[in-house]
Amino acid sequence: MKFKTGLVLSGGGTRGFAHIGALQALEEAGVKVDVISGTSVGSIVGALYADGYSPTEMLDLFRKNRVIQLSRLTFFRKGMLSLWGLKKKINKYIRAKTFEELKKPLYVTVTNLHRGEVDYVHNGPLADMIVASATIPILYAPVTINQEYYVDGAVIDNFPVKPIRELCEKIVGINIMPNSQVQQIRGIRDVAMRTFQLYIHAMNRDSSAGCDLLIEPVDIAGFGYLGSKRGMEMYRIGYDAAKKQLETFKNW
Repeated sequence: MKFKTGLVLSGGGTRGFAHIGALQALEEAGVKVDVISGTSVGSIVGALYADGYSPTEMLDLFRKNRVIQLSRLTFFRKGMLSLWGLKKKINKYIRAKTFEELKKPLYVTVTNLHRGEVDYVHNGPLADMIVASATIPILYAPVTINQEYYVDGAVIDNFPVKPIRELCEKIVGINIMPNSQVQQIRGIRDVAMRTFQLYIHAMNRDSSAGCDLLIEPVDIAGFGYLGSKRGMEMYRIGYDAAKKQLETFKNW
């Protein structure tokens, strides 16, 4: 099957508010999405969108229910954290329980630790795969599925254009982890974070070439990945970035 328009949503933690803003702008422009591919928070937003939520409904859900805020964390073995709270919210708010029940096809990106490979999952049970896609290694305990460990898809592919590129006539990509310059680097924490950012940017650069319309809200660079107190600001940044890019594309 050949889809007209595919949507790719990058990972980026609570910057996911920017995804929602960009989706609002796309809807206002009449862009109709036929298939979705996402990593980490991109898989969460993608699943909600594929389940029939509008951007307005998603924004309300994120703000009132803290879907992507790191709250109610519980410790797992060896001091690692568990994302049981996220799975609980997914089961509560996403009506579909399997990929096949979604209103739009969805590809969720996860990393299989045993095989050392990326998987683009598009069938079977939904909740565990979404949680696995958002499971940051070391911070969170891996998700066990069929006796194998899975973690965040961003480890290998943070901007998953690959699984749907050949399926679509056009690809709209929203990357909420664009490259940016930093003025100061203080201490080992900043060094680690900057190294991670550059690693992700290098991966995203190759995938970005596969997008017909690329939305990269550069103003999001000043925001972290773990706090949602400035969610509305991030939403507006995503919205404005998408509006600006859409001005150059009139045939959607």
